[in-house]
Amino acid sequence: MILSGDEILKRLKNGEIFKAGSWDESALKEASYALRIAPDGLMVEEESYPPGKKFPREYIEIEPGRIAVLSTVERLNMPDNLVGKIGVRLDQALQGVTGLMGIQVDPLYGSGEDDERLFIRVANLGNEPVRLFPGDQVFTFELHELKGKIGSPPHRDPMWHRITRRLSNQNKSSWTYITRVRSDLTAETEKVRHTFQPIVLFGVFLVAVTILGVAISLILSVRDTPQLEVPSWVTNWGWILLYTLSVATLSTALVGVATFLQSTAPLFSRKRRRDRKRRGDGD
Repeated sequence: MILSGDEILKRLKNGEIFKAGSWDESALKEASYALRIAPDGLMVEEESYPPGKKFPREYIEIEPGRIAVLSTVERLNMPDNLVGKIGVRLDQALQGVTGLMGIQVDPLYGSGEDDERLFIRVANLGNEPVRLFPGDQVFTFELHELKGKIGSPPHRDPMWHRITRRLSNQNKSSWTYITRVRSDLTAETEKVRHTFQPIVLFGVFLVAVTILGVAISLILSVRDTPQLEVPSWVTNWGWILLYTLSVATLSTALVGVATFLQSTAPLFSRKRRRDRKRRGDGD
C-alpha cells in the first residue's frame, strides 16, 4: 500500500521517515514527498563537496552527457515497516535528468544515524545544460507499507564514503558512456581528416599543374604554327578560352599550395617545439 500525503504527514510528525527539522510540509504531494537537493554533499564536474562543504555557486549546472551526485536536504529516519521508492520528477525528467541509482530505500535506513541522507547519482541526457538550485524539489519519494517483520539491517559505511570510494576507481566518472563514445568518434574523425586533407589537397595541386602544363604547351604549339595552319576556332575565340583556362588553373594551383602549407604548418610547428624541447633537455 502506498501512503497518501496525509499519512506521510502523520508519520513525519511522529518523527518517522525524516529527522525532525529536515522536512518541509510544502513538499508533500497527494501520494508522495518531493525530495529537495542540498547545497552540500555533491559531486559536480569531478569536484567533490562532502557533507558540510557548501557548493560555491548559486546553482548546480549539469552539461549534456555529464553525471553528477546530488544529496537531499532531508535526513532519513526510516521505520521498520516502510519502504521508499525514488524517482525523478516530471519537470526535471523533461529536461533530460535521468537517475542512475537504486530506486529502493530500505526500512530502518538512517535510523540511529545523525546525518544520513540520500545521495542520488544523475545524468543529463538532454541537449541543453540543466540548472538546479539548492532547495529545488527534484526527486519524488513514495512510501510503501511493508507487510511482515524484517531482520536487523547489516552494518554499512556511510553512503557518502561508499559512493566516493566506488567512483574513485572509475575513469571519467562524470561522463556518460554515450558521450565518451561520441567524443572518441569525433576525435578519431578529426584525426583522419587532418591526415588525409594534405594528401587530397596535394592531389588537387597536381591535377591543376597538369592542366596548366597542357594549356601552356598548347599555347606554345599554336604560337609556333604558321598562321595559315592555325585552326579557325583558335583565331575566333580559342585564345580567350586558353588564357582563361590557364589563369583559372594557375589560381587553383596557388590556392591548393596555400591551403596545403596552412594545413601542414601545425605539424611543422609541433615538430619545432619538440626539437627545441629536446635540445633544451640535452643542454
